[in-house]
Amino acid sequence: MNNTSDRSGAPDERHERDGAHPETDAVISLGSWMRTVREHYGLTRPEAEDKTGISGSYIKDIENDRTIPRLEMVQSLIKGYRLDAAQARLTWDLFLPPVRLPSVAELRDRITTFDRLHMLHQLSDQDMALVFLDPAWNILVATHTFYDMLPDTGLHPDSNVALWSLPPAPAPSPAAPLLAEPVVEGRWLVGMLRGTIARYRTSPEVIRLYHQLSLNPLFTHHMNTSIDVAYGRDEQRPLRLRCPTGREPFAFTLQTTAISDIPEIRGFLAWRTQDPYLDPPDLTMF
Repeated sequence: MNNTSDRSGAPDERHERDGAHPETDAVISLGSWMRTVREHYGLTRPEAEDKTGISGSYIKDIENDRTIPRLEMVQSLIKGYRLDAAQARLTWDLFLPPVRLPSVAELRDRITTFDRLHMLHQLSDQDMALVFLDPAWNILVATHTFYDMLPDTGLHPDSNVALWSLPPAPAPSPAAPLLAEPVVEGRWLVGMLRGTIARYRTSPEVIRLYHQLSLNPLFTHHMNTSIDVAYGRDEQRPLRLRCPTGREPFAFTLQTTAISDIPEIRGFLAWRTQDPYLDPPDLTMF
């Protein structure tokens, strides 16, 4: 299973949008993203001009969504700001028209085939947890081991995992007490959500999700202060959970994958793993 998709390259020329009218109903835009990137690096517009080769006045027009840059200008922004592959992919997604978000019912019907349901049962028998989420992070279907991994936390088959983890204030997060690294995991989740929000930015479901998440201080903090973008998970970084009984934390390997025949759906597969950062070192060798 792959945990990334290669969409970091420039889009085909036929998608160039120079002269198109900027989207006014989107919750994120190419302009707002470019402003966030520039301000993250503490650059003035004249300094950004030196790095990108685009005039400061034109950068201002881009950031204020008064114009959509030509394809080669987007390439210059990516190169000038030294964006990584995930950040570049987000930039191109915001340059391209938004994608239609299928309904939860439609995606749930497509993913719950006989073969996939059989696979879920097999994974449960192997003590592995798998959950399929739609782009707005609604649960479509999951193994019973997924719910067992997070017992008594309010997760159910119709839950939205993003809102469960980052609920509107003042509601407490059911996820936070379970996480050994809540800030790190919150930052990763917001990085994942940023990609979803960008791609489906004009879909009513995503707009509602964004406004609800914006009532969570951790979400707004990371959205406003970081430029992290994620489309998968580093499998070398385990998900560390605290034991409800107060014993030492334990860890899972968490693997993310896109579904080849249903690209809108992402799977999250987890299994118990040995975490060298949690196991005490053997001091007898020193």
